[in-house]
Amino acid sequence: MSYKIGIIGNKDTIFGFKAFNLEVFPITSIEEGREVIKKISQENFAIIFITEDWEEKLEEELTPLKMATIPAVISLPTHLGSTGYGLKELKKIVERAVGSDILFK
Repeated sequence: MSYKIGIIGNKDTIFGFKAFNLEVFPITSIEEGREVIKKISQENFAIIFITEDWEEKLEEELTPLKMATIPAVISLPTHLGSTGYGLKELKKIVERAVGSDILFK
């Protein structure tokens, strides 16, 4: 079975990833984001990159994907910089895996 890699976010931020053969999903609304997540969950994606701004807005829809083994959902800052949301999510993942906050102590 072959797996795919996708990226979700603003067109300006993600369009360049097409050159690396990633499946690019530009979105401009929460409804578009929901549709993309629904599509991704039905296909063989191993990794999903999503920009921090959209990850925060689509947090509820992404929860089932984040709880599954595959795909890995990874936050990326936008072309405007980081919002800090991705780091907050990483902290939660590490705390769940290790049992304590080892990153920021």
